[in-house]
Amino acid sequence: MQQSTIFSILMILVSRRKVSRDFLAERFSISKRTVSRYLRILEDAGVPLVSECGVGGGVSLADDFVLDKSFLTEAETIRIKDALEKTRDEYGDNVNIALIEKMNSVNKSREQDNYIIKQSDLFIDGENGQAETLRPRIKKISEAMEKSRALDINYTDAHGFASYRTIDPYTLVFKAGAWYVYALCRLRGDFRLFKLSRISEMRMTSKSFVRHESKLIEKLELEYYNEVYIDLEFEFYPTVRESVIDWLGIHSVTERGTKLIARAEIPLTDELVKRLLSFGSSIKVLTPEIAERIRDEALRMADAYDR
Repeated sequence: MQQSTIFSILMILVSRRKVSRDFLAERFSISKRTVSRYLRILEDAGVPLVSECGVGGGVSLADDFVLDKSFLTEAETIRIKDALEKTRDEYGDNVNIALIEKMNSVNKSREQDNYIIKQSDLFIDGENGQAETLRPRIKKISEAMEKSRALDINYTDAHGFASYRTIDPYTLVFKAGAWYVYALCRLRGDFRLFKLSRISEMRMTSKSFVRHESKLIEKLELEYYNEVYIDLEFEFYPTVRESVIDWLGIHSVTERGTKLIARAEIPLTDELVKRLLSFGSSIKVLTPEIAERIRDEALRMADAYDR
């Protein structure tokens, strides 16, 4: 599965510190393009990667990287520790011991925070700046999943329509900077993704449910990973350099004479234009198709202020 491969890549980087894209492609029988996409997913999730070109180059973790306690569930850390204990004698170094200590640190700090997501099927693809405000909801959903209890929620969809739903929560999903719960909606009789920020009220009920096959990965791949990708290119001023790197990664930024250029293969979505507009006049899009969309939206914005 895709998330298992991404996690395995992270573990390889933690233990080896530097590997080539060729090595990862051969190790997991995937293309180098797919490797690059998975590395971007790790970067989006807040993992600081460093890319070096040339002989002896590769991809590595920043020296000060520490695995965040919210990245792994308790069950996952226990499984990893067990595997590390069983294989520690196969290596002539102390890497396994160091990793076990990090796993212990993750669980210790999690207990201090009283913040535990106990289910093992946690999908994480993205960075979330609202973790603190969403923590109570995540905790309540986690409890409902553990007890197989339905939730009553007040939900407002993307079109502004509010409704009262009873859902059977299966999995917490972290995608593109936002948290979702993947659940069986009793109103619709089908599995849906509910964005946590759109839930205004939530109550755990006494109604129990039996977990059925949900086909979560297939649904996510259908909705999110079969997207149309474009080669985005734009010039930008040094004032927004860090913001561009945070978004696309340092490997996407180059210098062309006196200009800074960002190039990346990126999904063509409605959110892309909004993201580019947020940089204002600090960037100039060079990809014709996107530049035209930016120009049209900017004219509509100017027209709104002329009225």
